[in-house]
Amino acid sequence: MKINYINPTKKYIYFKQQKDNNNNNNKTFINKKDFLTNTNFINFNSNLLNIKKIIPKPNLAEIKNISIFATVISSLTSLINLLGRGAILNKYFKKLRDDFSKNLEINAINTEKTAWDFYTNSNSENMEKYEIAQENYSKLFKDKETYDKFLEVDKTKLSKREQKQLKDLLKSFDDELNTGEDVKILRQKENEIAQKYNSYIPMIDGKEVSKTEIFKIMQTETNPEIRKKAYEAKLKGGDLIANDLVEFVKMRNDYAKKKGYDNYFDYKLKEDYDVDLVFLNKLIDDVYSKSDEKIKNIQEKKEEELKKFFNVDKLEVYHYGLLLDSDPEKEVNKVLEKNDIVFISKNLYKKMGYDVEKMQSEGKLTLDLYPRKGKNTHGFCFGVQAGKDSRILANLTNNVSSLDTLNHELGHCVYDLGISEKLTFLDKAPASSAFTEAIAMMMGDIIKKEDVLSDIVSKDLLEKFKSTHKEDEASFVSKSLLIIEFEREMYKNPDQDLALLWKNLTKKYLNRDVEKNNEWATIPHYLSHPAYYQNYFRANIMKAQIYNYLTSELGNLTENKNSAKFMDKNIFSYGAKYDEYELIKKLTGKEFSVDDFVNNLD
Repeated sequence: MKINYINPTKKYIYFKQQKDNNNNNNKTFINKKDFLTNTNFINFNSNLLNIKKIIPKPNLAEIKNISIFATVISSLTSLINLLGRGAILNKYFKKLRDDFSKNLEINAINTEKTAWDFYTNSNSENMEKYEIAQENYSKLFKDKETYDKFLEVDKTKLSKREQKQLKDLLKSFDDELNTGEDVKILRQKENEIAQKYNSYIPMIDGKEVSKTEIFKIMQTETNPEIRKKAYEAKLKGGDLIANDLVEFVKMRNDYAKKKGYDNYFDYKLKEDYDVDLVFLNKLIDDVYSKSDEKIKNIQEKKEEELKKFFNVDKLEVYHYGLLLDSDPEKEVNKVLEKNDIVFISKNLYKKMGYDVEKMQSEGKLTLDLYPRKGKNTHGFCFGVQAGKDSRILANLTNNVSSLDTLNHELGHCVYDLGISEKLTFLDKAPASSAFTEAIAMMMGDIIKKEDVLSDIVSKDLLEKFKSTHKEDEASFVSKSLLIIEFEREMYKNPDQDLALLWKNLTKKYLNRDVEKNNEWATIPHYLSHPAYYQNYFRANIMKAQIYNYLTSELGNLTENKNSAKFMDKNIFSYGAKYDEYELIKKLTGKEFSVDDFVNNLD
């Protein structure tokens, strides 16, 4: 690679120029005595190297002849040229990156804003605006001239983080320049299926019900017939898009094969999340082997309680999810029904040092928290602009699950808003998807880890409620393993009987005998965030290690107003400067480990 870069204001090494009388070319000469005695000849750019500190002044007595001296000069010149070239290339990349990032940031913000509009109101007009914004963002990576400039960068002259930035940029350019039409078609297909699913209104006995109401029925209704109708109404949403999803999986696989991968799951795992499949499989095996018996004991105990309550020998799929009288969450839900969970959530964050009300008044935080027609039925955080604009879409009711959701999504928000504005645009993001999920899940757990509800829940009930945390952990990890393995196998062979696959894996991980159905298609991540659920799984392990460290330094997070400053300084402000495992080591002083998570199950 040849880069012509001349900056007359910088002094590297000064050489006297003399005319060679034997030919017409200019050659470089240097006066030996001047070089050895005059330090002005060694005035190196301070950003590169202080030559005087590294290369001692030669002893004249040791230089026997001109050939030795020439060797010294040649080595010194090569060293200077090498160091100078490395710094120049580094500056070249930074300028190229920062110039490109100006338009990239503008378009990224607009894409997030139109995504917000589409997810909060899924009509055809908003979908069209979202697709236009996506297309404008993509066009930036169709600039062949800029792509070629990035290709010229010698990554060996860059820092580890800059090498990652370069790799991600080159991938985005390659995606659009070489498979851009394929990407566009995939985006359109995803949006079509999303609109179809978001527009589905469940019905029970001819009456419209929201998905939030179905969730409440599955938690509280004791009549098996009503439970069955609610479950079937939910299932019809999956039936509606199951065939579309299978077709979509095949389209994604075709795309991944063009990128040199066997399937789209493997492609997304490595290219988008930088997770090695062998590492993930080993991590899953490690957690499963160390927690399988503990999880099964918890599951079997819960199943026996449900069988006894419904007076059946065999549980049906719609029996699961009921909160029994013995479950303290049922009583806590009764308390929360008479309280405002939004106030509770804001208050616990305020006790950590985060003023949510102030964030809202300053326009940094937007909350759309309650269900309505045409709105996506799940919970999301939209990080529109790091440090300046973060938004939450949710569908809340006054219960434990909704309080967990709001605390979780606010965890994403404080992370986004805590990222330093001094970082380059490409670093204005969390350390990884898994790391931001770890923070969010830690915040969601906090109602069962600390005395957040002590003002409204009795001491005895609160202690019982908090003791169920290990059951939650067991339930979550088993469900995660089910979702991850199903997705992995679905992409390996989308033509197999997916309903049967779901049935078999449900037995393996949840210990439930269920009928074949399309419940798998109701998992939103399969459509919008392929290969993403493994981030939740890894995050669940990370959060235990992170929380244990934070409380060792701060005590209960919600009882220390310095918690916010500590997390902002030691986690959030770094953005993507460090990768996820580097940041865990930097924060906790320990390598990433499953030990804290497994110990939580005891």
